[in-house]
Amino acid sequence: MINVFVYGSLLFPEIADGLCEQKLKWENATLIGYSRFALKGADYPAIIKKNNSTVEGKILLNLDQNAIDLLTYYEGDEYEIVPVKVETSSGSINAVAFVWIAGNEFFEDFDWNKEQFESESLEIYRDEIVPATRDEFYSRN
Repeated sequence: MINVFVYGSLLFPEIADGLCEQKLKWENATLIGYSRFALKGADYPAIIKKNNSTVEGKILLNLDQNAIDLLTYYEGDEYEIVPVKVETSSGSINAVAFVWIAGNEFFEDFDWNKEQFESESLEIYRDEIVPATRDEFYSRN
């Protein structure tokens, strides 16, 4: 079982639970040594390694390999899975995170806005993107 640190659209249970088709367990978490950025022309963020920075998010606990494969498909080729250690109220936890590898030229000079995503994009993700992603994933396998 694998723990996954999430920091963008997967913070919303409607998206993470919907993709994995199960009620996931999670905890609030902080990732030290990384920074989150909004991406140009996108409604989702990216993180990169950056000293003296932190990213607030959640850790999805004890995901099976199918859930990891689904989330990897959802995240796409612009990210790679990297082992990380996150801090939670119950201590340090080993996890993986999806770290941006497609180039810094796509970064805005500000952080991603969770509230803006929730008001402008969550509904379309929940109603269209999540079911389409699941369908595409299972039709390929």
